[in-house]
Order: sequence, then structure tokens, then C-alpha cells
Amino acid sequence: MAAKITTLVENSLGEHLALQNEHGLSFMIEIDNPRTQILFDTGQSGNFIYNAGLLNVDLAPTDKIVLSHGHYDHSGGLKAFVQSFGSDFELLVGTGFFNPKYGNNNGAWEYLGSNFNREYLEKNRIDPILINEDTKEISPGVYVLTNFPRTSEFEKPNKRFYTYNGLDYELDCFTDEVVIVMEVKAGLVVLLGCSHPGLVNIIEAVRTRFNKPIHCIIGGTHLVEADDVRLERTFQYLKGLNLPLLGISHCTGEKATEYLKKAEERFFVNSTGTSISFER
Repeated sequence: MAAKITTLVENSLGEHLALQNEHGLSFMIEIDNPRTQILFDTGQSGNFIYNAGLLNVDLAPTDKIVLSHGHYDHSGGLKAFVQSFGSDFELLVGTGFFNPKYGNNNGAWEYLGSNFNREYLEKNRIDPILINEDTKEISPGVYVLTNFPRTSEFEKPNKRFYTYNGLDYELDCFTDEVVIVMEVKAGLVVLLGCSHPGLVNIIEAVRTRFNKPIHCIIGGTHLVEADDVRLERTFQYLKGLNLPLLGISHCTGEKATEYLKKAEERFFVNSTGTSISFER
């Protein structure tokens, strides 16, 4: 048995310069037995669909779409997918996904949320599944995790991100954030969206909920806005994990990425078009 993860869109390009990159993230998970296709995030546009065509990834048989959280750069391509392939899939999102999300720019509010709402989904006969369990198995050996305890004292909520309740803006604690964990022969593969609840908080939750070693971490860490103290403590944490594979990017930031290139032997920049296969 095997599983393959392809990064359909990401901020950066690798060697395949015909692909289209953007500030966003989208993964395709293909599992051969039982045959399953899970799309994790859809970038900010339909570019992931264009890239899938160049990468020989058939999106039509997609069984499930999981959206890591309700920011535009992770959910904005859903409408393009529906327009191209219809709505014969399960949509899984975290609790709070439909709360309008904003960024605070020195008192000016910028909408950062999704380009669709519940009415759009209802019109297209899509009944979203809200994930509220800590750990939910969505396919044999594939899990969606949410509800991450804030055990790391240096990972504070980002005061730039808010939700709007119709009357007031409230600090966004990202109760909707979900990650995917897949069991493979070598251990666990962890797929991250943006890690808004904190990379260490998320990984510690994974370690607590599974009695298996983490083999690989891929995705976004939102270290781009981290101060030096948080960066150093995060680097020390990652070093202690002694990961065989580490492929973080997207919102990780140039400073953190350059450090990891030098310090982590098995680090790779997980750019648009990257694919990696695992035995299961």
C-alpha cells in the first residue's frame, strides 16, 4: 500500500516553472488501498486546478475536501473546484469556519475570510461536516485533528487576526483550525494549514493523541511574524523531534526557512509541485 502527497499550489515555485504559484496552500492526498483522494485546502484561486493538470493529478475522483481554516488563501479555490468538477464530495471544516475573519491593520479592518458562505453551499447541495471531535478518522489511517490545547507559553494568539460577530470584533483563537494526520509505515505524517494555534501546540497534541513517532511534517507554520524568542524556541523544539523529513513553507517566512535550510539535515522547501510518497 502507498500514499502520495502532492503540493498543488504554494507561495514558491520549484524547478517546474510552468506551474502557477500564489500566496496559499493546497495538497492532494492519494491513497491506493482503499483508493481515496483527499484535497486539503484549495489555495486562494483556481490555480491549483491548472497545476493539477500539468502534474497529471486527476481531481475529478476527489472524495473529500478538508479546509484547514476559513482564510481566503486556504479556501478561496473551492468555488473553482465546484464549477469544474461539481459537488460530489464531502466537505469537512472546523467549528467556527463560517465566522467572518478579519485582519486589524492599525484600526482598519481587512476581510480575510472565505469567498463563500452556507447559502452558497446549500445552493450547490453541499452539506458541510463540522469537525468538533479532537480526533476524527475520515478514511482508514487518515485523521482530522482540532481543539489544540495551548500548552506552549511562548505561542500567544496573534493580535492581528479577528472574527466579527455582527456587533464587535473578537480576537480569533482559530477554533476552526484543523490538521490532517496520516499513518504510514514509518510513523505519522502531519499536514499543516497555517498552524495559527501554534506549531508546538499542534504537534504536542498529535504526540499526545497517537502512540507513534512523527515521521514527517509538511505545510505552513505562521512563523513569518514570530519574534526572535519564539523562533529560537520553536527551532529547539523541532531539533528535539529529530524528524526524518521536514517540509514546511507557505507562511513560515524567509528567516525561519533560511535557518532550517542550514540547521535541519532533512529539511526541504515544500514548494508548488513537490510530491512525496510513503509506504503504508
